[in-house]
Amino acid sequence: MKLYIKLSLLLILTITLVVGCSNNEEDENQTDEEENSQEANETEGEDIEEDNDVSEDISDEAEDNGDNSENTSENNDMHVEHQEGLTMGDTGTVVDSQNSYEVTLNSIIYDDSIDNISGIETYAVVDITVENIGDENFNAMDIYKPGFGPDGGFEASLNEVLMEIDTTDLDLLEGEIAPGESVSGVHVFGVAEKTDKYLFIIGGSGAQIITYAQWEVSDSEIEG
Repeated sequence: MKLYIKLSLLLILTITLVVGCSNNEEDENQTDEEENSQEANETEGEDIEEDNDVSEDISDEAEDNGDNSENTSENNDMHVEHQEGLTMGDTGTVVDSQNSYEVTLNSIIYDDSIDNISGIETYAVVDITVENIGDENFNAMDIYKPGFGPDGGFEASLNEVLMEIDTTDLDLLEGEIAPGESVSGVHVFGVAEKTDKYLFIIGGSGAQIITYAQWEVSDSEIEG
């Protein structure tokens, strides 16, 4: 009888231990499942945030591309075509490889009093104003070399020669020009033979210049 009671107690104790362990395992499994579910939700949330960030980046990039397109369009709108047929008093825009400037043809006079250079007897003294419309300073004497004469027979400016011999009181074009500022002065040209019509040019179709300007001048407009 005592043996039977001991066996019964031992069986009850064994069943209790087995049930307890089973409950603990279920609790642990449930806890693990809850933790895994929470981590999955957090990961999904992070993925959604990353997707949103990517979408925002793409949107920002599209806006930037739009701005760049607008800037490109504005730059195209600012392009200046070559100008021909300008007349006395007109202002032309010139763009060379270094600078951008506006040139106004103020007046032209014949002058026979300048020291003789290589047999030249008559000179055309061309008064112009140069305004710097670029972003950097430059010297007015460094503008693209102008020419003067009948169509097809242009003479080059003699300013460099006259500056070297320094024998004239003419106000030759020179001087530093800051952006937005302007200076006035003259370019001097030899006149082989007077004619009815002339061209004053800064660049041309056959010259290496980005934007050129050309003025048409009649003999009656030249003083002297």
